[in-house]
Amino acid sequence: IGSDGIRMFVSSCIRLANPLRTSLQAISYFSMNSRSGRKTKFWSKAFGKYLLVTNTVGSGLLLAIGDAVAQQYERLGESKRAFDFNRSGCMVLTGLAIGPVQHGFYLLLDRVVPDNNRWGILRKILADQLVMSPIYILMFFHISSLLEGKSIAECNAELYEKFLFTWTMDCCFWPGLQYLNFRYFKALYRVVFVNLANCLYVVILSHIKHGFSIP
Repeated sequence: IGSDGIRMFVSSCIRLANPLRTSLQAISYFSMNSRSGRKTKFWSKAFGKYLLVTNTVGSGLLLAIGDAVAQQYERLGESKRAFDFNRSGCMVLTGLAIGPVQHGFYLLLDRVVPDNNRWGILRKILADQLVMSPIYILMFFHISSLLEGKSIAECNAELYEKFLFTWTMDCCFWPGLQYLNFRYFKALYRVVFVNLANCLYVVILSHIKHGFSIP
């Protein structure tokens, strides 16, 4: 093959390669963007249109996870003790009931106290500890106890015995975390952050309720 033939062959390959390369680039672009588009659409719905559902379901699941960890801890000294699925199921239902209350409270709190300066954050933390925290503790003990078959009188007696201790522990656990929550996270993620932190908090709370007696 002469030099002219080689040049013609290379030129034809280049002409063929350019549209092929362009096509591959287009396929790759639209493939990546369609995947990222689907992900973006899912998260925008989860934390937009369906934020209440996200917060409610997350609250139920994460309370169950926290309780499961608490049960594993309690079983360390009792290796033959069976895992109580009914107890964790009660925690799921308790979380599903508390989730909408938390959702509404944090959205309202951001409307009432829109400032994210130090004074605004302090006011939000005080409101959380003086309003949401007692409501959460009351709902947690009453709903979970009623689901376990206890009477109203028994629920009140348990709450009377454990409320002050639980709320004091709550005041030690949450203010620092809530500072991070109110300072650095958008309102959309308030309940998600609280629910994630709840995985540790509910381990303590569930242990107080089921495996710990107040001196």
